[in-house]
Amino acid sequence: MAKICYCADDFAMNPEISEAILLLIKKGVLHATSCMTQSEHWPIAAQQLKALTAHVEVGLHLNFTHAFQAETVALPLPILMLKAWTRQLDVQLIQRSLEQQWNNFITAMGKQPDFIDGHQHIHQFPVIRDVLINFLKQQNFQGWVRNLQHPLTISHYTIKTRLLSALGATTLASQCRQKNIHQNQYFAGIYDFEHEDYAGLNQQWLMRAQDNLLIMCHPATQAIDHQDPIAQARVREFQYLSSSQFRDDCRLYQISLTPMDALR
Repeated sequence: MAKICYCADDFAMNPEISEAILLLIKKGVLHATSCMTQSEHWPIAAQQLKALTAHVEVGLHLNFTHAFQAETVALPLPILMLKAWTRQLDVQLIQRSLEQQWNNFITAMGKQPDFIDGHQHIHQFPVIRDVLINFLKQQNFQGWVRNLQHPLTISHYTIKTRLLSALGATTLASQCRQKNIHQNQYFAGIYDFEHEDYAGLNQQWLMRAQDNLLIMCHPATQAIDHQDPIAQARVREFQYLSSSQFRDDCRLYQISLTPMDALR
């Protein structure tokens, strides 16, 4: 029986996302969620999540592309990528924003994050990953960092999957090993957010699942935020993950849902 962990990104981005994640944690579907601590919704959402920490690992969803407020350090993804690979990012600015997001998490949750990942996988980019890994060692971080070095590829999404993995996963993995920071072994959940048969995508991931697989998801109860380009996909994900079909699929493919911490 393969032991895997579903992790929901974007907790606290908006109330509909937080509501879906909280419901799926209570149903025993999710065992990890990563939080956007710059959001105006974070303080209230964090208190709701705090009551469930015995059942879920709670991480920091490091953000440098989504502008919550005018003062948020955020760039459009293509510009951030260009500046990262040409090493034009302001290291001190990245450091200050990381510290702010980290401190926001600790203030609300009363502890360090259980893990770190990145909105749009920016935590693996040059400059950002260097600042992040050094910061984590300074904080004596005992958790894990999401890694895309060994993704599961499925039909139609091979190119996107390999591209995302190529954007720094190997270097990040090496840096984490050097600093004795834990990582997930395998990764899944990558698609274009337009595919309407989310159940079919999951069945392909579950069919290929191995122990220490982390599956990323982005559920929401409703598609109210018209500024969110993946709002409809979020609802499809929630509907499947909260359904009896998902439980049936887990039984069919002999899947055991568990926190990442239990896999180390």
